[in-house]
Amino acid sequence: MIRFIHAADLHLDRPFEGLSDLPRPLHERVRNSTFKALDKMVDITLSERADFLIIAGDIFDSSHRSITAQHRFIHAMKKLSEASVPVYLVFGNHDHLDDPWNHLRLPENVHVFSDKPEMIPFQKKNGERVHLYGFSYRQRRVRDNMAARYQKEDGADYHIGILHGALLKGNREDTYAPFSLKDLTEKDFNYWALGHIHKRMQLSPELPVWYPGDTQGLSVKETGDKGVSCVELNGMEAHVRFCPTADIIWMRKGISIQGELTADTLEVKIGQIREEMRRTDETGVFLLLDLSVAGSDQHFEGTEELFQELLDAMNEDETYRDDFVWLLSGVVRFMQQWEPGQILKSPHFLGDVFRLIESDQAINEALSPLLQHRLGRRYLDAPDEETAARIKAEAEQILAESLFPGSASGAAERGRRSPAGSAENED
Repeated sequence: MIRFIHAADLHLDRPFEGLSDLPRPLHERVRNSTFKALDKMVDITLSERADFLIIAGDIFDSSHRSITAQHRFIHAMKKLSEASVPVYLVFGNHDHLDDPWNHLRLPENVHVFSDKPEMIPFQKKNGERVHLYGFSYRQRRVRDNMAARYQKEDGADYHIGILHGALLKGNREDTYAPFSLKDLTEKDFNYWALGHIHKRMQLSPELPVWYPGDTQGLSVKETGDKGVSCVELNGMEAHVRFCPTADIIWMRKGISIQGELTADTLEVKIGQIREEMRRTDETGVFLLLDLSVAGSDQHFEGTEELFQELLDAMNEDETYRDDFVWLLSGVVRFMQQWEPGQILKSPHFLGDVFRLIESDQAINEALSPLLQHRLGRRYLDAPDEETAARIKAEAEQILAESLFPGSASGAAERGRRSPAGSAENED
């Protein structure tokens, strides 16, 4: 059996997106969060008694490759060296080899793949052999299908591919070592350790092809726990477990108020959600709250101001807590009351529109001019299921409010998005 840790997208020392004017203690906590995740990754590697550690690209970040980040990484790798744990890594699009930044020398236990696909062997003390395959980015963009160039070499019990890249989607081009599942399955490797996508996922239920996600969420677009994959290869089977590393997680929740809204009722609702989100392991939480108000004649600006003032006041108690839940304002929306099921059954125009929105191809067809454009497909990905569902719900709400009798007066007060809600996720 071979046991190893698969990590990717550490983005050491990269600042969080969508945050400003944090109190000093939280600012320091944020600044150190990627390093905390690095330390947890090393601790997990040691506690799991892993044979080796794989890092599938973007250890450092193109926006902030500090000497501090390199020094902290080297210190972490030396800790693994003292335990005789080798590390196999590739550099990705954010820390590519051609960039003129000052590289500090890595310890001898760290094996870096060159800019051309190659194999590096590993042998366990009991004689089991592993062949690891990978390549590092020479420049920020790699348009070639590099996975197709990996060549399996005989003489090993296990074969592991390391690839920082993006799965091809339809006829779209991609500039991050694009590959297809067929490219990977044809190699007949025991495991593919992927990087580049900041979301944990297995590309096919039948295949050992995994993105572990990033080790620390960097914006509100990266909600939920973040971490590494703890992998065991035993014969032809791959057993993969999630092991958390994030010191701070991002969450997003909605608050719904029916009828008249008061400061008391809103404070109680916010407090309940805050305590539900509070972690027992001293992990901090940035919680983005969306507020929906239905059946009220209150003014939008006054409600938005009340919402923000309550969040600011409630945050005062969180500054010095290890298990803080810091509240951020998201979308504030006044909603017209309507029954979606009845509209979907309606034979009239609005029913036709709702049925079109709910169809499987609605969003893909709407986005196709962007996704098929040579510039659009470079920067945009098709939305995942959660994002698509939210887009559909918001579209239906806008239509219902616009077309229902008496709703026109509220159209100008439909939701506004805070800076925290507009943060971008960059893979």
